[in-house]
Amino acid sequence: MDEFTGGDSWKTQGMSRYERLETLGQGVFGTVYLARDHVTGELVADKRFHLEDEFDGGLPPTTIREVSLLCDIVHPNIVRLLDLQLSHDNDVHLIMEYLPTDLHRVLRADGEMPMSKVRSYARDLLHGIHACHVSLVLHRDLKPQNILVGPQGLKIGDFGLARMFSVPTEVYTHDVVTLWYRAPEILLGSLTYGPEVDMWSIGSIIAEMATGRPLFDGSCEIETLFKILQLVGTPTEESWPRVSTLQYFKVSFPQWRGRLTSLKIARPELGDVGMVLLQGLLMANPQVRFNASVAK
Repeated sequence: MDEFTGGDSWKTQGMSRYERLETLGQGVFGTVYLARDHVTGELVADKRFHLEDEFDGGLPPTTIREVSLLCDIVHPNIVRLLDLQLSHDNDVHLIMEYLPTDLHRVLRADGEMPMSKVRSYARDLLHGIHACHVSLVLHRDLKPQNILVGPQGLKIGDFGLARMFSVPTEVYTHDVVTLWYRAPEILLGSLTYGPEVDMWSIGSIIAEMATGRPLFDGSCEIETLFKILQLVGTPTEESWPRVSTLQYFKVSFPQWRGRLTSLKIARPELGDVGMVLLQGLLMANPQVRFNASVAK
């Protein structure tokens, strides 16, 4: 496969088209390089994966998933897949839109953001995840490290854990979403979930942008869950029907009443509209949590 085409913007000249400049990062399955496209002159991200025997000479499932989903979703708040190449040394290259930094680095450098930027970035996130959900795609790993930042705002990236979802929701794996941004239904052991898990993650990220710190920075699952319950309140059968049937729910949990409104005290500029958004996104009961259509 020397050339992959999916419309005029995909036509390539093989890997000779791209000049590798530096290494940006390395993961379990591959390496990401900064490269220059000699045709357009633009900087791009080259995600290189080697075809390994452990996958029968094929790509890791996460890579296949990312390629197939990014081919289907085109949106200004989702990182673009520009090209797909197989090099002569049996490496697969995903040529991606390049953005210079990610939200994690921005938050670590700047801490609490100006509220105008919080609103703008929140809008970008909500529009991007709405595009995913109307395409029936669950991202399942929304966190600041997977949200890229450029001059035009935020773009959602890294679809390695994403998958299509059905209605009603299917039984999925429990080990998704980085711990601090993991929805309470997953922490409580639910194996059936839907786009609500992404909305919880986005609520956590927006709150972190507003306050300058992660809300639920537990060192393990139970500590993270307790941080959640302290902030949003311990659910009951009245507030979340059938919550007591979830594997890890205990009637002995402390009965916290919740203190989510403390975020407005910490950041008064959130205002009433900002608090309504956060309260809707951070509902413990996924059935009443804001969806992307409502939130955006």
